[in-house]
Amino acid sequence: MYRERNRYSEFIEKDRMLNMSAESSTSDHRTDLTYHFGIDFGTTNSATVAYIKGTAGIEAREVTFGDAMGRPVPSVVAIDKKSGQVYTGRDAWDKKLELSESCEYISSIKTIIEKDEVFHIAGKEWTTTDIASRVFLGLREKAMEQHNVILSEATVAIPVGLAPEKRRKIREAAGKAGIKITSFVSEPTAAFYANYDELRGASNIAVFDWGGGTLDVCIIANANGKISEMATAGMNVAGDAIDRKIAERLHAKIARKKGKNISYQDMPATAKDMLRVRSERAKCMLSEDDTATVQINDYGEYGVCRETIDYDWFVDIIEPEVSSAIDCLHEAIRQSGLGIANIDSVLMVGGSSNLRPLIERMEEIFGDKLFFPDETAWNVAKGAAKLNMLPGGYYSNQSVGIELSDGSFFPVLSKDKPVAGYKAEFNFSVVDDSRQARFLFGGSEDIVKSDERFCSVPAHGFLQESMHMTVTIDKDMVFRAFIRSRMHPEEFQRMWEYPRLKCYYRLPESY
Repeated sequence: MYRERNRYSEFIEKDRMLNMSAESSTSDHRTDLTYHFGIDFGTTNSATVAYIKGTAGIEAREVTFGDAMGRPVPSVVAIDKKSGQVYTGRDAWDKKLELSESCEYISSIKTIIEKDEVFHIAGKEWTTTDIASRVFLGLREKAMEQHNVILSEATVAIPVGLAPEKRRKIREAAGKAGIKITSFVSEPTAAFYANYDELRGASNIAVFDWGGGTLDVCIIANANGKISEMATAGMNVAGDAIDRKIAERLHAKIARKKGKNISYQDMPATAKDMLRVRSERAKCMLSEDDTATVQINDYGEYGVCRETIDYDWFVDIIEPEVSSAIDCLHEAIRQSGLGIANIDSVLMVGGSSNLRPLIERMEEIFGDKLFFPDETAWNVAKGAAKLNMLPGGYYSNQSVGIELSDGSFFPVLSKDKPVAGYKAEFNFSVVDDSRQARFLFGGSEDIVKSDERFCSVPAHGFLQESMHMTVTIDKDMVFRAFIRSRMHPEEFQRMWEYPRLKCYYRLPESY
Protein backbone atom coordinates (compact mmCIF):
# COMPACT_ATOMS: atom_id res chain seq x y z
CA MET A 1 0.00 0.00 0.00
CA TYR A 2 1.35 3.43 -0.93
CA ARG A 3 2.22 5.47 2.12
CA GLU A 4 1.93 9.20 1.45
CA ARG A 5 4.78 11.30 2.73
CA ASN A 6 5.09 15.01 3.22
CA ARG A 7 5.42 16.73 -0.15
CA TYR A 8 8.87 18.09 0.61
CA SER A 9 10.35 15.21 2.62
CA GLU A 10 11.81 13.48 -0.43
CA PHE A 11 13.56 16.70 -1.48
CA ILE A 12 14.99 17.08 2.02
CA GLU A 13 16.24 13.49 1.94
CA LYS A 14 17.78 13.94 -1.52
CA ASP A 15 19.45 17.13 -0.34
CA ARG A 16 20.87 15.33 2.72
CA MET A 17 22.26 12.53 0.55
CA LEU A 18 23.79 14.99 -1.89
CA ASN A 19 25.51 16.85 0.92
CA MET A 20 26.77 13.64 2.55
CA SER A 21 28.13 12.47 -0.78
CA ALA A 22 29.89 15.79 -1.35
CA GLU A 23 31.42 15.80 2.12
CA SER A 24 32.79 12.30 1.64
CA SER A 25 34.16 13.05 -1.81
CA THR A 26 37.86 13.75 -2.29
CA SER A 27 38.06 14.27 -6.06
CA ASP A 28 37.54 17.70 -7.55
CA HIS A 29 35.49 18.98 -4.60
CA ARG A 30 38.19 21.02 -2.87
CA THR A 31 38.01 24.18 -0.89
CA ASP A 32 40.36 25.95 -3.31
CA LEU A 33 37.92 25.50 -6.21
CA THR A 34 34.86 27.66 -6.78
CA TYR A 35 32.09 26.59 -9.14
CA HIS A 36 30.05 29.28 -10.88
CA PHE A 37 26.91 27.67 -12.32
CA GLY A 38 24.66 28.80 -15.14
CA ILE A 39 21.42 27.04 -16.05
CA ASP A 40 19.41 27.28 -19.24
CA PHE A 41 15.97 26.15 -18.03
CA GLY A 42 14.47 25.30 -21.39
CA THR A 43 11.08 24.26 -22.66
CA THR A 44 12.41 20.98 -24.04
CA ASN A 45 15.95 20.68 -22.68
CA SER A 46 17.81 22.15 -19.73
CA ALA A 47 21.55 22.69 -19.74
CA THR A 48 23.99 23.28 -16.90
CA VAL A 49 27.46 24.77 -17.34
CA ALA A 50 29.96 25.75 -14.67
CA TYR A 51 33.12 27.80 -14.69
CA ILE A 52 35.59 26.43 -12.19
CA LYS A 53 38.04 28.90 -10.69
CA GLY A 54 40.96 27.98 -8.50
CA THR A 55 43.32 30.07 -6.46
CA ALA A 56 44.82 33.29 -7.82
CA GLY A 57 46.65 32.85 -11.08
CA ILE A 58 44.75 29.72 -12.17
CA GLU A 59 42.67 30.16 -15.31
CA ALA A 60 38.97 29.35 -15.09
CA ARG A 61 37.88 26.24 -16.95
CA GLU A 62 34.47 25.38 -18.30
CA VAL A 63 32.56 22.13 -17.73
CA THR A 64 29.15 20.91 -18.90
CA PHE A 65 26.79 18.53 -17.14
CA GLY A 66 24.80 16.47 -19.62
CA ASP A 67 23.59 12.97 -20.36
CA ALA A 68 25.72 9.98 -21.32
CA MET A 69 26.05 11.33 -24.87
CA GLY A 70 27.09 14.80 -23.69
CA ARG A 71 23.76 16.43 -24.56
CA PRO A 72 21.58 18.74 -22.45
CA VAL A 73 19.01 17.02 -20.23
CA PRO A 74 15.36 16.85 -21.40
CA SER A 75 13.02 18.96 -19.24
CA VAL A 76 10.47 16.19 -18.79
CA VAL A 77 9.00 14.44 -15.77
CA ALA A 78 7.01 11.19 -15.74
CA ILE A 79 5.31 9.99 -12.54
CA ASP A 80 3.91 6.46 -12.35
CA LYS A 81 0.18 6.63 -11.67
CA LYS A 82 0.25 3.62 -9.31
CA SER A 83 3.64 3.55 -7.58
CA GLY A 84 4.54 7.25 -7.69
CA GLN A 85 7.96 6.45 -9.15
CA VAL A 86 9.48 9.47 -10.90
CA TYR A 87 11.38 9.38 -14.20
CA THR A 88 13.25 12.41 -15.52
CA GLY A 89 15.84 13.38 -18.08
CA ARG A 90 16.96 11.33 -21.07
CA ASP A 91 15.45 8.07 -19.78
CA ALA A 92 12.02 9.68 -19.60
CA TRP A 93 12.45 11.34 -22.99
CA ASP A 94 13.54 8.23 -24.90
CA LYS A 95 10.55 6.31 -23.52
CA LYS A 96 8.08 9.17 -23.81
CA LEU A 97 5.20 7.34 -25.49
CA GLU A 98 5.73 4.14 -23.53
CA LEU A 99 5.75 5.94 -20.18
CA SER A 100 2.74 8.03 -21.19
CA GLU A 101 0.61 4.88 -20.91
CA SER A 102 1.43 4.19 -17.25
CA CYS A 103 2.57 7.62 -16.06
CA GLU A 104 1.42 11.17 -15.83
CA TYR A 105 3.88 12.55 -18.39
CA ILE A 106 4.63 16.26 -18.15
CA SER A 107 6.75 17.97 -20.79
CA SER A 108 7.30 21.67 -21.48
CA ILE A 109 6.74 22.33 -17.78
CA LYS A 110 8.07 25.89 -18.20
CA THR A 111 5.00 26.79 -20.26
CA ILE A 112 2.54 25.93 -17.45
CA ILE A 113 4.58 26.56 -14.32
CA GLU A 114 2.67 29.70 -13.35
CA LYS A 115 -0.66 27.85 -13.22
CA ASP A 116 -2.19 26.82 -9.90
CA GLU A 117 -2.85 23.37 -11.29
CA VAL A 118 -2.55 20.38 -8.95
CA PHE A 119 -1.90 16.85 -10.24
CA HIS A 120 -3.25 13.99 -8.10
CA ILE A 121 -0.90 11.09 -8.76
CA ALA A 122 -0.57 7.86 -6.74
CA GLY A 123 -2.20 9.36 -3.68
CA LYS A 124 -0.07 12.49 -3.68
CA GLU A 125 -0.62 16.10 -4.74
CA TRP A 126 1.88 17.62 -7.17
CA THR A 127 1.90 21.32 -7.97
CA THR A 128 3.55 22.64 -11.11
CA THR A 129 6.48 23.88 -9.01
CA ASP A 130 6.85 20.40 -7.45
CA ILE A 131 7.14 18.93 -10.95
CA ALA A 132 9.52 21.63 -12.21
CA SER A 133 11.67 21.11 -9.14
CA ARG A 134 12.32 17.56 -10.36
CA VAL A 135 13.99 18.98 -13.45
CA PHE A 136 16.24 21.15 -11.26
CA LEU A 137 16.88 18.21 -8.94
CA GLY A 138 18.03 16.16 -11.92
CA LEU A 139 20.49 18.91 -12.85
CA ARG A 140 21.76 19.01 -9.28
CA GLU A 141 22.28 15.27 -9.25
CA LYS A 142 24.26 15.46 -12.52
CA ALA A 143 26.67 17.91 -10.90
CA MET A 144 27.21 15.52 -8.01
CA GLU A 145 27.52 12.41 -10.19
CA GLN A 146 29.94 13.92 -12.68
CA HIS A 147 32.07 16.28 -10.57
CA ASN A 148 31.22 15.53 -6.93
CA VAL A 149 30.09 19.09 -6.37
CA ILE A 150 26.91 20.55 -4.94
CA LEU A 151 24.97 22.81 -7.29
CA SER A 152 23.66 25.11 -4.58
CA GLU A 153 23.23 28.37 -6.50
CA ALA A 154 23.16 29.50 -10.11
CA THR A 155 22.33 32.22 -12.58
CA VAL A 156 19.33 31.06 -14.63
CA ALA A 157 18.61 32.14 -18.20
CA ILE A 158 14.98 32.83 -19.11
CA PRO A 159 13.17 34.14 -22.21
CA VAL A 160 12.93 37.87 -22.82
CA GLY A 161 9.95 39.36 -21.03
CA LEU A 162 9.08 36.25 -19.01
CA ALA A 163 6.17 37.12 -16.73
CA PRO A 164 7.08 37.90 -13.10
CA GLU A 165 4.78 35.11 -11.87
CA LYS A 166 6.73 32.60 -13.95
CA ARG A 167 10.02 33.95 -12.61
CA ARG A 168 8.73 33.58 -9.08
CA LYS A 169 7.57 30.02 -9.68
CA ILE A 170 10.88 29.06 -11.33
CA ARG A 171 12.72 30.50 -8.33
CA GLU A 172 10.45 28.50 -6.02
CA ALA A 173 10.94 25.27 -8.01
CA ALA A 174 14.72 25.63 -7.97
CA GLY A 175 14.61 26.34 -4.23
CA LYS A 176 12.70 23.11 -3.58
CA ALA A 177 15.54 21.27 -5.33
CA GLY A 178 18.13 23.02 -3.15
CA ILE A 179 19.26 25.55 -5.76
CA LYS A 180 19.26 29.26 -5.00
CA ILE A 181 18.78 31.42 -8.07
CA THR A 182 21.18 34.31 -7.53
CA SER A 183 19.88 36.18 -10.58
CA PHE A 184 17.97 35.80 -13.82
CA VAL A 185 19.41 36.80 -17.18
CA SER A 186 17.62 36.86 -20.53
CA GLU A 187 18.56 34.05 -22.90
CA PRO A 188 19.76 36.27 -25.78
CA THR A 189 21.90 38.35 -23.42
CA ALA A 190 23.44 35.14 -22.03
CA ALA A 191 24.07 33.78 -25.53
CA PHE A 192 25.72 37.02 -26.64
CA TYR A 193 27.85 37.20 -23.49
CA ALA A 194 29.06 33.63 -24.04
CA ASN A 195 30.57 34.83 -27.34
CA TYR A 196 31.42 38.38 -26.37
CA ASP A 197 35.11 38.06 -27.17
CA GLU A 198 34.27 37.18 -30.78
CA LEU A 199 31.30 39.53 -31.22
CA ARG A 200 32.25 42.58 -29.19
CA GLY A 201 32.87 44.56 -32.39
CA ALA A 202 29.29 44.04 -33.58
CA SER A 203 26.77 46.79 -32.83
CA ASN A 204 23.55 45.06 -33.90
CA ILE A 205 23.21 41.32 -33.37
CA ALA A 206 20.36 38.96 -34.18
CA VAL A 207 20.28 36.07 -31.71
CA PHE A 208 18.63 33.11 -33.43
CA ASP A 209 17.88 30.51 -30.73
CA TRP A 210 16.16 27.45 -32.23
CA GLY A 211 15.97 24.58 -29.79
CA GLY A 212 13.73 21.59 -29.27
CA GLY A 213 10.53 23.37 -28.30
CA THR A 214 10.63 26.96 -29.54
CA LEU A 215 12.38 29.42 -31.79
CA ASP A 216 13.26 32.68 -30.04
CA VAL A 217 14.72 35.54 -32.05
CA CYS A 218 15.99 38.71 -30.42
CA ILE A 219 17.66 41.76 -31.96
CA ILE A 220 20.11 43.26 -29.50
CA ALA A 221 22.22 46.39 -29.59
CA ASN A 222 25.72 46.36 -28.13
CA ALA A 223 27.27 49.69 -27.21
CA ASN A 224 30.30 49.74 -24.92
CA GLY A 225 29.15 46.76 -22.90
CA LYS A 226 25.51 47.91 -22.73
CA ILE A 227 23.25 45.17 -24.12
CA SER A 228 19.76 46.34 -25.06
CA GLU A 229 17.05 44.06 -26.44
CA MET A 230 15.36 45.94 -29.28
CA ALA A 231 12.84 43.47 -30.69
CA THR A 232 11.74 39.86 -30.29
CA ALA A 233 9.79 37.27 -32.27
CA GLY A 234 9.23 33.56 -31.90
CA MET A 235 7.29 30.43 -32.76
CA ASN A 236 6.43 27.16 -31.02
CA VAL A 237 7.68 24.87 -33.79
CA ALA A 238 11.16 23.49 -33.33
CA GLY A 239 13.25 20.31 -33.18
CA ASP A 240 10.71 18.09 -31.42
CA ALA A 241 8.02 18.81 -34.01
CA ILE A 242 10.53 18.12 -36.81
CA ASP A 243 11.45 14.77 -35.21
CA ARG A 244 7.80 13.74 -35.07
CA LYS A 245 7.27 14.80 -38.67
CA ILE A 246 10.26 12.76 -39.89
CA ALA A 247 9.02 9.73 -37.92
CA GLU A 248 5.54 9.99 -39.47
CA ARG A 249 6.95 10.30 -42.99
CA LEU A 250 9.30 7.35 -42.39
CA HIS A 251 6.39 5.30 -41.14
CA ALA A 252 4.49 6.05 -44.33
CA LYS A 253 7.47 4.80 -46.39
CA ILE A 254 7.65 1.63 -44.30
CA ALA A 255 3.91 1.01 -44.64
CA ARG A 256 4.06 1.33 -48.42
CA LYS A 257 7.02 -1.02 -48.66
CA LYS A 258 5.56 -3.65 -46.31
CA GLY A 259 2.06 -3.44 -47.76
CA LYS A 260 0.36 -3.18 -44.37
CA ASN A 261 -2.11 -0.41 -43.58
CA ILE A 262 -1.36 0.44 -39.95
CA SER A 263 -1.18 4.14 -39.10
CA TYR A 264 1.66 5.64 -37.10
CA GLN A 265 -0.74 6.60 -34.31
CA ASP A 266 -1.96 2.99 -34.02
CA MET A 267 1.54 1.58 -33.53
CA PRO A 268 2.61 0.40 -30.03
CA ALA A 269 4.08 3.15 -27.88
CA THR A 270 7.48 1.42 -27.68
CA ALA A 271 7.66 1.23 -31.47
CA LYS A 272 6.77 4.90 -31.91
CA ASP A 273 9.41 5.85 -29.33
CA MET A 274 12.07 3.89 -31.20
CA LEU A 275 11.20 5.46 -34.53
CA ARG A 276 11.08 8.98 -33.03
CA VAL A 277 14.47 8.59 -31.33
CA ARG A 278 16.07 7.17 -34.48
CA SER A 279 14.51 9.94 -36.55
CA GLU A 280 16.19 12.49 -34.29
CA ARG A 281 19.55 10.77 -34.78
CA ALA A 282 19.06 10.67 -38.56
CA LYS A 283 18.23 14.39 -38.53
CA CYS A 284 21.53 15.10 -36.77
CA MET A 285 23.48 12.89 -39.20
CA LEU A 286 22.02 14.71 -42.20
CA SER A 287 23.51 17.95 -40.96
CA GLU A 288 26.83 16.55 -42.20
CA ASP A 289 26.11 13.55 -44.43
CA ASP A 290 24.03 13.15 -47.58
CA THR A 291 22.32 9.98 -46.36
CA ALA A 292 21.26 8.50 -43.04
CA THR A 293 20.03 4.99 -42.29
CA VAL A 294 17.27 4.23 -39.81
CA GLN A 295 17.04 0.63 -38.64
CA ILE A 296 14.60 -0.88 -36.14
CA ASN A 297 14.81 -4.60 -35.38
CA ASP A 298 11.27 -4.86 -34.01
CA TYR A 299 8.89 -2.23 -35.33
CA GLY A 300 5.66 -3.87 -34.16
CA GLU A 301 3.81 -5.77 -36.89
CA TYR A 302 6.22 -4.41 -39.48
CA GLY A 303 9.06 -6.40 -37.95
CA VAL A 304 12.61 -5.52 -39.00
CA CYS A 305 12.73 -2.19 -40.85
CA ARG A 306 15.59 -0.43 -42.56
CA GLU A 307 15.18 2.86 -44.41
CA THR A 308 17.78 5.15 -45.92
CA ILE A 309 16.97 8.85 -45.98
CA ASP A 310 18.63 11.02 -48.59
CA TYR A 311 19.29 14.70 -48.08
CA ASP A 312 16.90 15.96 -50.77
CA TRP A 313 14.00 14.06 -49.14
CA PHE A 314 14.98 15.58 -45.80
CA VAL A 315 15.04 19.10 -47.28
CA ASP A 316 11.56 18.66 -48.75
CA ILE A 317 10.19 17.37 -45.44
CA ILE A 318 11.37 20.28 -43.28
CA GLU A 319 11.14 23.12 -45.80
CA PRO A 320 7.96 24.61 -44.24
CA GLU A 321 9.56 24.76 -40.78
CA VAL A 322 12.77 26.28 -42.14
CA SER A 323 10.82 28.93 -44.08
CA SER A 324 8.76 29.80 -41.01
CA ALA A 325 11.92 30.17 -38.92
CA ILE A 326 13.47 32.55 -41.45
CA ASP A 327 10.23 34.54 -41.63
CA CYS A 328 10.36 34.85 -37.84
CA LEU A 329 13.87 36.30 -38.05
CA HIS A 330 12.77 38.79 -40.71
CA GLU A 331 9.86 39.86 -38.49
CA ALA A 332 12.18 40.59 -35.55
CA ILE A 333 14.48 42.62 -37.80
CA ARG A 334 11.46 44.52 -39.13
CA GLN A 335 10.27 45.33 -35.61
CA SER A 336 13.73 46.62 -34.69
CA GLY A 337 13.61 49.12 -37.56
CA LEU A 338 17.17 48.26 -38.59
CA GLY A 339 16.89 46.32 -41.84
CA ILE A 340 19.06 43.35 -42.83
CA ALA A 341 21.94 45.57 -44.01
CA ASN A 342 22.38 46.96 -40.49
CA ILE A 343 22.59 43.55 -38.79
CA ASP A 344 26.30 42.97 -38.13
CA SER A 345 26.05 39.36 -37.00
CA VAL A 346 23.51 36.55 -36.64
CA LEU A 347 24.35 34.42 -33.61
CA MET A 348 23.08 30.86 -34.18
CA VAL A 349 22.36 28.95 -30.98
CA GLY A 350 20.16 26.00 -30.01
CA GLY A 351 20.35 22.50 -31.42
CA SER A 352 18.02 23.13 -34.39
CA SER A 353 20.18 25.99 -35.65
CA ASN A 354 22.58 23.30 -36.93
CA LEU A 355 20.10 21.99 -39.51
CA ARG A 356 21.89 22.08 -42.85
CA PRO A 357 18.82 23.15 -44.90
CA LEU A 358 18.45 26.12 -42.56
CA ILE A 359 22.13 27.05 -42.78
CA GLU A 360 22.09 26.90 -46.59
CA ARG A 361 19.12 29.28 -46.74
CA MET A 362 20.56 31.61 -44.09
CA GLU A 363 23.91 31.81 -45.91
CA GLU A 364 22.10 32.99 -49.03
CA ILE A 365 20.60 35.88 -47.05
CA PHE A 366 23.29 36.79 -44.52
CA GLY A 367 26.51 35.38 -45.99
CA ASP A 368 29.47 35.66 -43.66
CA LYS A 369 27.39 37.39 -40.97
CA LEU A 370 26.39 33.99 -39.55
CA PHE A 371 28.26 33.07 -36.38
CA PHE A 372 28.19 29.55 -34.96
CA PRO A 373 29.62 28.88 -31.47
CA ASP A 374 31.43 25.61 -30.90
CA GLU A 375 28.58 24.10 -28.86
CA THR A 376 25.31 25.73 -29.82
CA ALA A 377 23.15 23.66 -27.45
CA TRP A 378 25.18 24.76 -24.41
CA ASN A 379 25.67 28.38 -25.36
CA VAL A 380 22.95 30.03 -23.26
CA ALA A 381 23.93 28.10 -20.12
CA LYS A 382 27.57 28.98 -20.79
CA GLY A 383 26.74 32.68 -20.89
CA ALA A 384 24.71 32.39 -17.68
CA ALA A 385 27.65 30.68 -15.95
CA LYS A 386 30.01 33.36 -17.20
CA LEU A 387 27.71 36.05 -15.79
CA ASN A 388 27.61 34.17 -12.50
CA MET A 389 31.40 34.29 -12.36
CA LEU A 390 31.81 37.87 -13.64
CA PRO A 391 28.43 39.47 -13.01
CA GLY A 392 27.25 42.67 -14.56
CA GLY A 393 23.80 43.98 -13.81
CA TYR A 394 20.46 45.17 -15.14
CA TYR A 395 19.74 48.89 -15.47
CA SER A 396 16.48 50.64 -16.22
CA ASN A 397 16.02 51.45 -19.88
CA GLN A 398 13.13 53.81 -19.19
CA SER A 399 11.86 56.27 -16.64
CA VAL A 400 8.83 55.66 -14.46
CA GLY A 401 7.16 58.55 -12.67
CA ILE A 402 3.97 60.48 -12.03
CA GLU A 403 2.33 63.43 -13.70
CA LEU A 404 2.01 66.38 -11.29
CA SER A 405 -0.93 68.76 -11.10
CA ASP A 406 0.91 71.39 -13.15
CA GLY A 407 1.34 68.91 -16.02
CA SER A 408 5.05 68.25 -15.40
CA PHE A 409 6.55 64.78 -15.14
CA PHE A 410 8.35 63.71 -11.94
CA PRO A 411 10.48 60.54 -12.25
CA VAL A 412 10.57 58.16 -9.30
CA LEU A 413 12.85 55.85 -11.31
CA SER A 414 15.19 57.42 -13.83
CA LYS A 415 16.70 55.79 -16.87
CA ASP A 416 20.11 54.10 -16.39
CA LYS A 417 19.54 53.37 -12.70
CA PRO A 418 20.69 49.94 -11.44
CA VAL A 419 17.56 47.93 -10.64
CA ALA A 420 19.02 45.40 -8.18
CA GLY A 421 17.73 46.26 -4.74
CA TYR A 422 16.37 49.61 -5.92
CA LYS A 423 14.49 51.55 -3.26
CA ALA A 424 13.57 55.23 -3.08
CA GLU A 425 11.20 57.34 -0.97
CA PHE A 426 9.30 60.49 -1.89
CA ASN A 427 6.82 62.89 -0.31
CA PHE A 428 4.03 64.63 -2.22
CA SER A 429 1.27 67.04 -1.18
CA VAL A 430 -2.35 67.13 -2.29
CA VAL A 431 -3.58 70.37 -3.86
CA ASP A 432 -7.31 70.18 -3.11
CA ASP A 433 -9.65 68.85 -0.43
CA SER A 434 -10.48 65.58 -2.18
CA ARG A 435 -10.95 62.44 -0.11
CA GLN A 436 -8.91 60.56 -2.72
CA ALA A 437 -5.43 61.46 -3.93
CA ARG A 438 -5.15 60.27 -7.51
CA PHE A 439 -1.68 59.34 -8.79
CA LEU A 440 -1.22 59.19 -12.54
CA PHE A 441 1.81 57.15 -13.66
CA GLY A 442 3.74 57.53 -16.90
CA GLY A 443 7.20 57.34 -18.38
CA SER A 444 6.72 55.02 -21.35
CA GLU A 445 4.13 54.56 -24.07
CA ASP A 446 2.76 51.31 -22.68
CA ILE A 447 2.12 52.93 -19.28
CA VAL A 448 0.46 56.00 -20.80
CA LYS A 449 -1.86 53.83 -22.92
CA SER A 450 -2.73 51.50 -20.06
CA ASP A 451 -6.06 51.66 -18.23
CA GLU A 452 -4.15 50.68 -15.10
CA ARG A 453 -1.92 53.75 -14.87
CA PHE A 454 -4.06 55.25 -12.07
CA CYS A 455 -3.69 54.69 -8.35
CA SER A 456 -6.22 56.24 -5.95
CA VAL A 457 -5.11 56.63 -2.34
CA PRO A 458 -7.45 57.51 0.59
CA ALA A 459 -6.87 61.06 1.85
CA HIS A 460 -8.27 63.20 4.67
CA GLY A 461 -9.24 66.03 2.38
CA PHE A 462 -6.85 68.56 3.92
CA LEU A 463 -4.88 70.93 1.73
CA GLN A 464 -1.12 70.31 1.81
CA GLU A 465 -1.68 66.79 3.13
CA SER A 466 1.53 64.79 2.89
CA MET A 467 1.51 61.59 0.82
CA HIS A 468 4.42 59.22 1.28
CA MET A 469 5.61 56.96 -1.57
CA THR A 470 8.12 54.11 -1.32
CA VAL A 471 9.36 52.69 -4.63
CA THR A 472 11.01 49.27 -4.88
CA ILE A 473 12.15 46.85 -7.58
CA ASP A 474 12.18 43.24 -6.42
CA LYS A 475 14.53 40.43 -7.44
CA ASP A 476 12.19 39.50 -10.31
CA MET A 477 12.41 43.10 -11.64
CA VAL A 478 8.85 44.09 -10.76
CA PHE A 479 8.43 47.81 -10.05
CA ARG A 480 6.11 48.68 -7.17
CA ALA A 481 5.07 51.99 -5.64
CA PHE A 482 3.52 51.92 -2.13
CA ILE A 483 1.59 55.09 -1.31
CA ARG A 484 -0.31 56.32 1.75
CA SER A 485 -1.25 59.50 3.50
CA ARG A 486 0.85 60.24 6.55
CA MET A 487 -2.47 61.01 8.27
CA HIS A 488 -3.80 57.47 7.63
CA PRO A 489 -2.60 54.19 9.20
CA GLU A 490 -0.78 51.64 7.07
CA GLU A 491 -3.88 49.61 6.22
CA PHE A 492 -4.93 52.48 3.96
CA GLN A 493 -1.76 52.10 1.90
CA ARG A 494 -2.22 51.39 -1.81
CA MET A 495 0.16 49.77 -4.29
CA TRP A 496 0.76 50.38 -7.99
CA GLU A 497 2.64 47.62 -9.84
CA TYR A 498 4.49 47.63 -13.15
CA PRO A 499 5.76 44.14 -14.12
CA ARG A 500 7.01 45.04 -17.62
CA LEU A 501 9.93 47.25 -16.69
CA LYS A 502 12.28 47.65 -19.63
CA CYS A 503 15.91 47.08 -18.75
CA TYR A 504 19.27 46.59 -20.38
CA TYR A 505 22.24 44.57 -19.19
CA ARG A 506 25.59 46.22 -18.56
CA LEU A 507 28.55 43.88 -18.72
CA PRO A 508 31.16 44.02 -15.97
CA GLU A 509 33.80 46.73 -16.38
CA SER A 510 36.46 44.08 -17.02
CA TYR A 511 34.75 43.51 -20.37
